[in-house]
Amino acid sequence: MADKVRSNMAKKNQKPEATFEVRFVGPDLKPEKLPLRAVNDVLSAVQDLASGRDPFEQQQVPQEKSIGLLSIRRGSAVYNCVARSPSEALNNLCVVASFLTDQGDDDDGDDSLIAALKPIETLSQVARSIGCKVEVNLPGKSRQPIFAVQGHEYERLSSKVLLKGDTTVVGTVERVGGATEMRCLMRVPGRRRLLYCDVKNKDLVRRLGEHLYEQIAATGTAVWIHSSWRVYQFEIHDFTQPRLGPKPLESISDLRKAGLSAWDAIEDPEGYMKDLRS
Repeated sequence: MADKVRSNMAKKNQKPEATFEVRFVGPDLKPEKLPLRAVNDVLSAVQDLASGRDPFEQQQVPQEKSIGLLSIRRGSAVYNCVARSPSEALNNLCVVASFLTDQGDDDDGDDSLIAALKPIETLSQVARSIGCKVEVNLPGKSRQPIFAVQGHEYERLSSKVLLKGDTTVVGTVERVGGATEMRCLMRVPGRRRLLYCDVKNKDLVRRLGEHLYEQIAATGTAVWIHSSWRVYQFEIHDFTQPRLGPKPLESISDLRKAGLSAWDAIEDPEGYMKDLRS
């Protein structure tokens, strides 16, 4: 009986295997030389990518999808991580790799791409500030990493997949305000997730707050994913309450079409789209 108890305790205390490792790769990089803030930002960003968390939708990673720090190794700076859902984590990291290597699925991957853009931007910022490359690799492997992010990575990716311009978005105001930022949440027809919007000024926030759960036509500047015209970011500059008349669906469609003025600044739209997809 005692032997069985000791065996069970040994299993509980056994160190788990790492799911993946995060490496800071650069000349003369050691763990003790890295700013703690940079390490925290990188590990948090990788945790978001591995869990599939959308930073616009979820305030924190669900416990069942969280990533833990297992150990730190020298030889550059290598951080071994363990995932509570290892198969899902590795699959999500491979999806990120497909975006970075231009092999992502344009038809089905919009939600994953939207969730990945902000963490990739964070990794790029840290890599640029430290002068290094951030790699995510399978543990103990010296072969090609799952993906690597350098200082220019976010700019390269965003210039390839995003398009910016002025437009009109019609939707229902769900929430307004925020402790540190002026934000608005809108429910837009045909969109599965809520649209998080920046708001230009405090007076506009106050006006929006007077129209909670009401439909508005918001004008402003949008950033789209060019392959599907899914809105990634939107800043509200002004809004009205549309008078939809007897055919509301047709009126909403007309408003959307009228707002795509980003094309006005492009001399050859067809050639531009071919360049984006090349």
